[in-house]
Amino acid sequence: MNKYIILIFSAFVLGLSACEQVLVQDPQSQVSTDIKDAATARAVMNGTYNGFQSADYLGTRYQLLPDLQGGNLRWTGTFGDFSEISNRSIQTNNASVTNMWIRIYNTILRTNIVIKSTSLVQDATFSDAEKNQIVAEAKLMRAISYFNLVRWWGGVPIVTEPTASISGLNVSRNTVAEVYKQITADIDAAYPNLLTTNKGRITKGTALALKCRAALYQKDYPTVISVANQIQALNQYALVTPFQSIFSVQNTKESIWEINYETTNSNSLAFFLFSSSLGGRNEVRPSPALTAAYSLTDTRRILTTSYDVQLKYFRINGTDFPIVFRYAEVLLNKAEALAETGKDAEALTLVNQIRVRAGLTAAPATLVGQDLKDEVFLQRRLELALEGHYFFDLVRTGRAAKTLTTWNDNQALLPIPDREIKANPAIATQQNPGY
Repeated sequence: MNKYIILIFSAFVLGLSACEQVLVQDPQSQVSTDIKDAATARAVMNGTYNGFQSADYLGTRYQLLPDLQGGNLRWTGTFGDFSEISNRSIQTNNASVTNMWIRIYNTILRTNIVIKSTSLVQDATFSDAEKNQIVAEAKLMRAISYFNLVRWWGGVPIVTEPTASISGLNVSRNTVAEVYKQITADIDAAYPNLLTTNKGRITKGTALALKCRAALYQKDYPTVISVANQIQALNQYALVTPFQSIFSVQNTKESIWEINYETTNSNSLAFFLFSSSLGGRNEVRPSPALTAAYSLTDTRRILTTSYDVQLKYFRINGTDFPIVFRYAEVLLNKAEALAETGKDAEALTLVNQIRVRAGLTAAPATLVGQDLKDEVFLQRRLELALEGHYFFDLVRTGRAAKTLTTWNDNQALLPIPDREIKANPAIATQQNPGY
């Protein structure tokens, strides 16, 4: 029997209903998990997927808050922590920031248990192939979670072993480069043992999509192009039409990985976006600036900006499937990398695939240089709005200062939660600048 203890860095967040303001709960000292047979390993793996479903992770906040922070959404509700994020005047005790940090590390620590324990299980019904697949999924989950930490907090503590004592959590911050090295190592280790298709779960396509995105953030343009080519060579994904069907139909051919929900395990995406008359709480809604960015003939406009009509998230019962990776993003990643390396004609071909699918005319061959780069950025904004990209795109491309009012570079990163600073002496003096 392999027993480890999940000790969350500063607290374990209890599940809350969608209508409650998120508060940081008192610490829960431990959550023990025994992986002793195939059934337990599968159950723990499912529980690790559940971490992504949390409203404090991809179930609401990590999808919506980058658009709120970047100005695609505006705050219209009552949550003070959302107001801080909208104004980029974020306090170190911000509840959403604190709980996202906790939830992501909770997910990482669960992956560490799976990775360490699964291969040791002695169970005749548990094949090596299935063990390897489960470990691979856990490693890619860990890579996704560290990527989501590094792009919002910068260098963070890397923990890759199950934690058996409180002292094991007193870990100093690693550098950004070290975090990306860990992400790449986990992707490369996971890839050979992932399935090609696995509805609702992580696959080889997911691994490549993460590697492509992570390379883009590091401006490693040759890798972006190479990995995008690998994804295209799978012949598994395609742009679907009409645009609306990406969201009205779940797990389409365009989707590389989306998180599946049901009424008994729901999210708060539509709830936060819709007005009380439609069963929502009207916490955020698409901004006038986002609406103005679309032309009237753009088929993405209504689905992205028509408040209380039908947004990308419209199932008020919480059964929308947030898309973490999709094929259109891969094409835009590749287009950006091509444009940044002077391959304008190839980049334009990809951009025009996105434009034409949206009901726009193809851009002319005379669109080159900086104008082409600006068009790629615009299409990323219009295509991926409300999917958790915009603020990060503003920051990584150097457009934040030109786009956002009262900007200063310290706003590029979130604060390390105050209670984490106080609980972990190894990072007591390692708060992000400006906080």
